[in-house]
This record gives sequence, structure tokens and C-alpha cells, in this order.
Amino acid sequence: MLKKKTHIGFIILALAAAVLIISPAHAVDFKISGQINRAAMYADDGNTGKWFFVDNDNSSTRFRFTGSNDFDYDLSVGIVWEVEMQSNASNEMDMDLSGDVGDITFNERKMEFWVGSPWGKVWLGQGDMAANSTSEVDLSGTTVAAYSSVGDVGGGFEFQKNGDGIGTTVGDSRSNFDGLSRKDRIRYDTPKFWGFYASGSTGNSSIWDAALRYAGDFGWAKFAAAGGWSDGGTSQSWDQRFSSSASMLFDFGLNLTASYAYEDKNNKNPWNIFGKIGYQFLEKHAASVQWSRTENLSANDDKGDTLGLAYVFSPWQSVEFYGTYYLYMLDRDEGSDPDDINVFMAGGRVKF
Repeated sequence: MLKKKTHIGFIILALAAAVLIISPAHAVDFKISGQINRAAMYADDGNTGKWFFVDNDNSSTRFRFTGSNDFDYDLSVGIVWEVEMQSNASNEMDMDLSGDVGDITFNERKMEFWVGSPWGKVWLGQGDMAANSTSEVDLSGTTVAAYSSVGDVGGGFEFQKNGDGIGTTVGDSRSNFDGLSRKDRIRYDTPKFWGFYASGSTGNSSIWDAALRYAGDFGWAKFAAAGGWSDGGTSQSWDQRFSSSASMLFDFGLNLTASYAYEDKNNKNPWNIFGKIGYQFLEKHAASVQWSRTENLSANDDKGDTLGLAYVFSPWQSVEFYGTYYLYMLDRDEGSDPDDINVFMAGGRVKF
């Protein structure tokens, strides 16, 4: 059944592309873009070691249709239709897997239109909520390999103790508590003032959020930062979230990145702190080391510490090869701690 749906999806997308290509000249300009991101991953949970061939969930395989045009009265109108297509997502692997996760399926990422004007930009449809990615500002050049959402690589692996699983996975015990992700919503972005702009959005089930962002180039360094507040309404397992991050890239290659976020969840209030030091060198190379801690997520007083190393080589435009290593640790308040989990991943991302 899933294969049939996949074939139907291909046919629908092909027909849509054909219609857009032969549309009259008055239609919005149109293009196709996307990326393929595949990797080999090895994981060792202290009891079992295993190889996996995955789609890197840090920046998944996807394709998109985009278009825009300028019109009268200083108005512009555009569309974004983006679809994710993953086979063996890196955050879904586990040691009990005896083959592929399942048939390839399409996942909706964005399906929206926008209207721009001198007074800002309005978005309507499935797309980024205002606070999405406010925990993920990162100028290191290594985000395809490692960034603040550490569970995107190896999030499905279960911690082991004396050879038995404890019922808690990497993904259960750590999070960057980013803002609301992609939802069906209406969103408004203000114009930019001296590098700053604000956003607000609301969606189904009474969810809403707001964010403030800044990006600037001082010549000797680039700096970017974001902060957001999200209300989960009636559809999320949490009530409110605060998310923030900032990153600075110096002109000689050194870069520093930090993030702090927390959520109100049944008065447990888990939080996360993240730090990263990186260096870009010889134009095509970038390396970084990062550390993060999430507390009180999987259980009260649980501490999910993560150490990450990353390297990215970009030999040509739109082509990147990368390698990353993660050490996942879990410190429990009661009893002895489970074994650490080691994950290595190497692969490539090709954009088109």
C-alpha cells in the first residue's frame, strides 16, 4: 500500500510540474530545487555494535517547488511546496532493526504562499512557525554534520545497563526545545530594521508563537541571534517554550555558537544548554566541537550530556562531504548510570 501511495505521489508531482512549466507568462516564475543527503552510520550502545545506511536527519533528503513575481502596488507573491523523502532516517535507527525501516514515503514540509510588501510579509499554509529554528542559529559551517538538535543522529538508540535496555532512548533524554516547527498557520514578518525583524504566527488547536531575529556583518565578524516564545495550545505535550541561540563567525575562521531553551511541561520544566566552538579554514573546510546538556526530560534530575565532533569538506558548490562523532551519556539520579552510546556517521549532501 505504501509503495502504491509513493507511485501516486510521483505522478501527482510530475503533473503539477508540467502544469506550472506550461503556464502563461503571467504566472509566477517557477523552479525546482532540493537535495540528497545519504550517510553510513555505526553505533555502539555498550552491548551491540552495528552499521546502518541512512538519510541524515540533520538536513534530510527533499525537493521543492518555489516561485515568485513582483506585481503592482509594490506587492510580490510567491509559493513554496517542499516535500521530504527519507529512507532510513538517522534518528529512527535502533539495534533491533533487521532491515530497512520501511518503504519510502513522502512527508509534507511546506505547502504555502506568501505576500510581500513594504510593510512586511504574510505567509499562509503549511510552513515554519515564527519561532521555528530559534534554538538553531549556527554559523559554524558544520550543521549538516552536527548542530544543537543532537537527537537527529542516533535518537532512536536505547541506553543499556548490564546488557538490557532501560526503556530510555537518546531522543527521550535530550532536546534543544526549539520553537513550534512546521504547521498549518498564518505568519507575519516585519520588515528588517538595522538587521532586526520580528515574527508572529498562530495555527490550529490554539498554538501561537513570536520571535525576534538579528543578523549583521561587521566586517571583522558576522553575528546572528534569535529568540522565541511558543505556546503549545491544546495539541502539544508541553505548555510553553522559550528558545534562543546566537552565533559569531570571525573573519579569520573562528566561530562560537550557544543556545539555551526550556519548556513548561507538567511543572517538570526541562531545559537545555548547548555550546560549540568551530573553525573554518582553507576556504573549503570546517571543523567543530560541541557539548550540550538536557536536564529533567526523561525523568526528574536526569542529565543527558552529549559531546559531538564534526568535520565538513565542501570541494565544489552545492557538494559537501562530512563526518561526525557523538558520545551520548545519561546520568540518572537514582541507581547506577547506563552505558554510554557512541555513534559515528559519514556521508555527503548534494544540492540541486
